[in-house]
Amino acid sequence: MAKEEGLRLKPGLYLVATPIGNLGDITLRALETLKNCDVIACEDTRVSRKLLSAYSIAKPLISYHDHNADQMRPLILDKIATGQVVVLISDAGTPLISDPGFKLVQHCYKAHLHVTFIPGPSAVIAGLVLSGMACDRFLFAGFADKAAYSELSSINTTLIFFESAKRLGASLKQMAKSFVGREVAVIREITKLFEEVRRGSFAEVIQYYEENGLPKGEVVVVLSPKNSQFQHPSLHNIDDMLRQALASHSIRDACTLVSGSLDLPRKQIYQRALELREEE
Repeated sequence: MAKEEGLRLKPGLYLVATPIGNLGDITLRALETLKNCDVIACEDTRVSRKLLSAYSIAKPLISYHDHNADQMRPLILDKIATGQVVVLISDAGTPLISDPGFKLVQHCYKAHLHVTFIPGPSAVIAGLVLSGMACDRFLFAGFADKAAYSELSSINTTLIFFESAKRLGASLKQMAKSFVGREVAVIREITKLFEEVRRGSFAEVIQYYEENGLPKGEVVVVLSPKNSQFQHPSLHNIDDMLRQALASHSIRDACTLVSGSLDLPRKQIYQRALELREEE
């Protein structure tokens, strides 16, 4: 049984949340657990060593990820069964969220092994809070695709997605078609120096990234529930969105973006775009 400085941990699997950016966000309980375990299972040992080195923690590391989980799981289960304390961490944030840890937890329960959780940072919750969207009901969809968008489009609650920077532009355009009548927020660099929240209609956010380039790293995308503000916008709001879209798009593409974002007939938006051109 692991022990250091008088702290004794019960043999089992300890799911420990780690910082998603700022190393100062780790909890005291997480540090105590990391210091007093027997072994740490992590996604990438190179990433985890940076965190452990920052807090002078020297423990054996074993790699546990999508590609080797089936081979490593019996080894981890055996360590716990023979009285060891195993900590599971992800590269950042709360383990089991978009990683293979849930299968390890299931096997621990089947083997009647102790499992506990040391809570802490989560990009899902941080992104939701920073988005300014309704937090009373929400659904986390992870890394999704076009098929998932269609399935989720009828769910009238706040939706949270993970996305890579490379896919962000294409994903936002597809979301604009699937999730009409919603506001979008793109959150990046959470807890870091250049933390940023970009929010508005799909047309506004898409235009911003087309003009300024896509962000680096991974981002959290949060969609508002369907609401009347976007389903029934004023003529002034329609005109503002059209002017913004027409500044960098053809009239055809601008009308497609605005009609999709506002859930209004494209023919209606196209007619208004022609009127604006005549007026201006």
